[in-house]
Amino acid sequence: MPIEDLLDYFVERDKTSSEPETHLQISDTGASGHYRGLHLSTVFQPLFDAATLKARAHEALLRVHDEAGNSLSPATAFAIPASTDEVVYFDRLCRIMHAVNFVRQAPSGSELFVNVSGRHLLGVTNRGHGEIFERLLHMCGLKPRQIILEVLEAKVDDISRLNEAVAAYRERGYRVAIDDFGCEHSNFDRLWRLTPDIVKLDRSLILQGTSNERARRILPKIIEIIHELGAQVVCEGVETPEQHALAIDAGADLVQGYYYAMPASDLISRATRPALSQPVRPQLVTETFRCLVPE
Repeated sequence: MPIEDLLDYFVERDKTSSEPETHLQISDTGASGHYRGLHLSTVFQPLFDAATLKARAHEALLRVHDEAGNSLSPATAFAIPASTDEVVYFDRLCRIMHAVNFVRQAPSGSELFVNVSGRHLLGVTNRGHGEIFERLLHMCGLKPRQIILEVLEAKVDDISRLNEAVAAYRERGYRVAIDDFGCEHSNFDRLWRLTPDIVKLDRSLILQGTSNERARRILPKIIEIIHELGAQVVCEGVETPEQHALAIDAGADLVQGYYYAMPASDLISRATRPALSQPVRPQLVTETFRCLVPE
């Protein structure tokens, strides 16, 4: 990996300061990010094949702490960049940090899910989506075909711009996953226009399916329609044996959640099925979501 070239991209040279600020740091133990007083790090959570329960890919999740060590949400961190250029830069910083931490652990050819900010999607023009990221990925030793870009389509109101971004990414060899489908403004019309490779169902659909008979009947039909569109389906947020059984019975292709594995800085590479006798973590459900299935 050409470390010097990669690091040089994430150096901010402020004319008012004698020392440039390095936003990406790489050591023998991995990569971390530093941006506007925030410390950035990576944890990974595997996605398992629903039929075999073998790990198929890993999702990189952002962890953020302030200078006092307090944990902050990724949404709080992404609200800090003020200009469009700063948003695009910060989003790339997070994704490349994840890529470095992934490639140092993952077997050759492994697949990585990374999130793309909606503000980033609207900030890149002229179908340039993924071009600079591709060059940076090559410095890490990864190829676009190994990357699945997660897009929260409900957060992007301009469907034409979103469709343009998705098409540009796919032309470069990336695969695209629509995240949290089933909440807020998600609808099948947007899926038909976007033609994603993967659709990740919002956890509220699984949650309602375990307590609402109507939702339980509708979930397999939702998955069937998505399959008709040519996309695979991920049931995420699975936390209990009942939710696991529901996802499998409904026809999900991949499953993800605390029931199978907690996020960790080290890759959780399991060649065999995870132990499912007990949940990894107790069910944590406090939010109420707007979703496709009314209560």
